[in-house]
Amino acid sequence: MCAECHAVGQSGRSPHPDAPPFRSFSDEKLYDEDFGQRLRNGLSTMHPDMPTFHFREQDAQDAVNYLKWLRERKSAK
Repeated sequence: MCAECHAVGQSGRSPHPDAPPFRSFSDEKLYDEDFGQRLRNGLSTMHPDMPTFHFREQDAQDAVNYLKWLRERKSAK
């Protein structure tokens, strides 16, 4: 569901011009230790037309793990 607006890979632009690529989340400090809980509670908007999403626990953990993986790959370069 995120890829509809955000670039979720290691390169490329986001389909939505106001949606930052996932790989930039750590740079923009959107990711923090409470991010998984925010996903479960209801992630709300970072830009006007972003809907609120409620993730199941496993989906939230998977999203956090993916963001950590992207951050680690970026740091390793």
